[in-house]
Amino acid sequence: MTHPFEVVGEATIHATPDQVWEAIASSRGMDGWFMGENTVEPRLGGAVQTRLPGFTMDSTITTWEPPHRFVTTSPESPEGRLDAFSFEIEGRAGGTTHLRFVHSGFLPGDDWEQEYEALKAGDPAYIAKLAEYVEHFAGRQATPITLWGGQVSRDRAWAEFTKALGVGPHPRVGDRVRFRADGLPELDGEVDYVSRDFLGFRTPDGMYRFIHGMGTVAIGHHVFAPIDRPATEQAWQAWIDRTFA
Repeated sequence: MTHPFEVVGEATIHATPDQVWEAIASSRGMDGWFMGENTVEPRLGGAVQTRLPGFTMDSTITTWEPPHRFVTTSPESPEGRLDAFSFEIEGRAGGTTHLRFVHSGFLPGDDWEQEYEALKAGDPAYIAKLAEYVEHFAGRQATPITLWGGQVSRDRAWAEFTKALGVGPHPRVGDRVRFRADGLPELDGEVDYVSRDFLGFRTPDGMYRFIHGMGTVAIGHHVFAPIDRPATEQAWQAWIDRTFA
C-alpha cells in the first residue's frame, strides 16, 4: 500500500531569479547544494540523475519554464514510490528572490510515516543549503561528499557532532567552529544551520553537514576548492567509522 505525502517550503534568497534557476536546473548548480553527484539535461523532458553511494535516483523534467518553474518527476517504482520536486521562483523588490518548494508523491511500506518525518526534517535543510550556495558560492564548482555510517541514537550522534565541531550541546547559527581530524584539513568556520537532525557549518571554501536520519549518521558536504576526491572520501569515511565505532 502506498501513501500520498507533501512537504512544502519557502525561502527568500538574496540573489536574482536567474541565479536561483541556475542552481536548481543545472548539473553544476545542483552539485553545490543537493545530495550526491548530479547530472541535469536542461530541457523539457530532460533526464535528471542523482548518484549516491550504493544507489541512483532518476527523474524527468516535467515542467521547464526558465527562470520561473522547474519540476522533476521520478518514474513509479514497483513498490509504488513516486517523487516530484517542484520549484517556483519569483523575483522580489530589493534584489531578492522568493522560492516556493513542494516535494510530493507516494511512499510505500508500513514504515512510510518514519520516512515522511525524515523528509519533513531533511527537505528544509536542503532548501536552506540551496540559499546558502546561491548567496555565497554561486558559479563555483563543488565536489560533493556524501557518506553514511551505522545506526546510532540521535543523542549520541548529536553529542559526537557537537564535540567534533567544538561547539556546545546547544549550538546556534553564528557560533564559531573548529574541526580537526586525522587525514582531513583543518576547518574553521561558523555554524550556519541547526535543526533536530542537521548540524552544519560554512567556511570560505565549503559547506559541511552532519546528519542523523532514519536512525543513521551521514555527512553531506560540498567543497568549493580543489581536492583529491577519493582520498577525501576515504578520510571522511574513516572519521565516521572511528567516531561511531
